[in-house]
Amino acid sequence: MPALSRLPKRLARVLLAVAACTALAQPAAAQQPLQPLTFAPGVGTVPSTALVEMVTREQGLWQKQGLQPTTPPPLGGGDRRTWNPEEENHSDVRLYGLGAAINYMSKGVDFVVVADLGLHAEWHMWSLSERPIQAADIRGKRIAVTQMSGTDKLYADLFLKSLGVAPNEVSFVPTGGLPQNYQALNQRQADIWVTTEHAAALIDKDRRLGSVVKLSSFLGHDWDPYVILAKRGTLQRDPALIQRAVAALLEGARDVAQASPEKNRQRLMQRFNVDAATAERLLATVSFENPSGRIRVPTIEKMRRHYIEQGIIQADALALRRIYDETALP
Repeated sequence: MPALSRLPKRLARVLLAVAACTALAQPAAAQQPLQPLTFAPGVGTVPSTALVEMVTREQGLWQKQGLQPTTPPPLGGGDRRTWNPEEENHSDVRLYGLGAAINYMSKGVDFVVVADLGLHAEWHMWSLSERPIQAADIRGKRIAVTQMSGTDKLYADLFLKSLGVAPNEVSFVPTGGLPQNYQALNQRQADIWVTTEHAAALIDKDRRLGSVVKLSSFLGHDWDPYVILAKRGTLQRDPALIQRAVAALLEGARDVAQASPEKNRQRLMQRFNVDAATAERLLATVSFENPSGRIRVPTIEKMRRHYIEQGIIQADALALRRIYDETALP
């Protein structure tokens, strides 16, 4: 550039302005565009995974990893009474329970566990407290489930087998959603509802539900952690994309694990639009035991073996090594 002292003042000012604009534009030009991915945060009533999703999104942890997630429309348009494997293959990354993941993988859904969040849910059979049911009196009862291929139907089957009750000794009422299951109890269309403690806390605001039996009584607490799943095709095509997504979600999980109870209570009040008492009940179901995301193969093996022994899945339907892939962990 010619020496500014030799140019007319007006031209010198123009050149200085152009140089300044060029300097300002350089960082924007150098900034890499965010890479898109599809992400499903899982079942909307789960407070632990909802906290992870909320913190990851609100604190810009996706963008920190150079990612821009979008969430596909609700499966089945929100009504889950019908189901097919291809519908489940809708996201590059999702948060889900390991039990549901194993069940769906055995039915042809092409995703794989890439990290373990170390979160657990307690499942119960519930009845209305004004119409209590004892575990010994399950036969002949009607059980509300979301859909016949869903997670709650899977756990209903596990409860029945653990109690020594044959599936043809009860009847199932598919309703299409969690609120509809609760409504089926209230309207005497069903006698029992199989769901988690957190779903009951969120939907049963009047505390009318009473536990018939809980699953940990039969299977212990080392059961059904919430995991990060990846579509197998995406992991094979772009492993770096999945690695960055896992890094973002694990950072969000660590933030939640390290936050004060009051902070997480406020987050739950905001996320679920509930009062402090309900948020406290939800928070009581949240515990982070595995901030590293390490995949605990013995837990996977235990669940797979139990499902095979109980006839939930076929032994040749899902090899152990097809359930998980550790290459995406940092």
